[in-house]
Amino acid sequence: MAKILTVLLFLQVISLSNYSYGKEQYHIYTKWQDCEQVTKVALEKLVDIFRKNDFESLEPVLNTIQSTCGENEFTQRLRILRLLVEKKTTGDIIADYLSKNYQEVLVMRWDYSVEEKYAQIYQNNKTDFDFVPLRHSIDSLIKIKAIALLNSPSYNLTEQEEKITLLFADHIDEFYQVHSGTTPQTSSKSKSKSTSDSYYGKYRHGVNVYAGAEFPLTGSDPVFKTSTTLGVFFSSRLANPVLFEAGVKVRINSNDKEVEYRLYDEVEVIRSMASLGVGGTVAYKIFDNDKFIIAPKAGLFWEMATTGLSEVNEGYYDDGYDYYETRSVRHFYINTMRSSLALSAMRHLSGKTYIGLEAAYHFVPYNWDSNLLTSIQPNYGSLQLFFRF
Repeated sequence: MAKILTVLLFLQVISLSNYSYGKEQYHIYTKWQDCEQVTKVALEKLVDIFRKNDFESLEPVLNTIQSTCGENEFTQRLRILRLLVEKKTTGDIIADYLSKNYQEVLVMRWDYSVEEKYAQIYQNNKTDFDFVPLRHSIDSLIKIKAIALLNSPSYNLTEQEEKITLLFADHIDEFYQVHSGTTPQTSSKSKSKSTSDSYYGKYRHGVNVYAGAEFPLTGSDPVFKTSTTLGVFFSSRLANPVLFEAGVKVRINSNDKEVEYRLYDEVEVIRSMASLGVGGTVAYKIFDNDKFIIAPKAGLFWEMATTGLSEVNEGYYDDGYDYYETRSVRHFYINTMRSSLALSAMRHLSGKTYIGLEAAYHFVPYNWDSNLLTSIQPNYGSLQLFFRF
């Protein structure tokens, strides 16, 4: 009964977490639907505004977008461009734009606009582009006006204004050269590519491959000593605050001791060669700056430790016309439920690829299996290196 209550309690906690997360996702989805429709209508007006330089009509349209979608790179870019064209003070708004790293969002936009499959990229990542389609005519108009500002003798741009105008004109090499004082060959292209890879790699599902060691935390002479562990998990998008994994993990039980296991009315002395766990984890990100991610996690696995014991069942099958001989093999395992608490840290390498390290505590009550006669300590720790692809 205690076992059942423990499992039910854990599953209830997971269910409540999933319900809350699902409810939150529904509200977010509804908000983005409204935002997409508002932005679609606003884009038609914005194109006309910038063609006619009718900037008096600009702010009401941007306020409409912002009231539904919130402030974003796109709305701030248009505000800055208007101030530049009208030769008004821009210092504070440009500083705010750069402090929020909107320049990285725009660099990624320019990067993906030149991709052959730009339309598909936009369809798969609409929210990341503020619901403004890649290669939209508003982008072309912004670039044209930015280039005109750079080349016009009637405009005396400050260094900060020149820098932002280069960015708006899609002169990325020159922007980073002015922005950081480094040469474009060593900074701008590599930086923009690294940024876009990191950002959009987070919006795809992945596969995590683990390898490490598990060791007992209690017991003077434990049955299971330090052993190699391997695991393969399918993982949710890293862009979400809550992360999910589902898969299998294997522990190779090297240097383990013999134990007594009851098989029917006989006591067998066996040695477990490996343990297989099937289940998943739930994690919550507490730190994420695109390069590094740190997340505590909890996991639950149904685990089976091999015993080397099996039985062969033979019989006959009558289909009404003839008799067929049947043969099946049944293997016996030590069955238990593994629960885990872990802290995971990962670093972005490129694209979808991350490298990480995970430290964990595991509670594995092997003696839940009433056929196991030898007492096995339940507390283990592990340290694993993993790659996400």
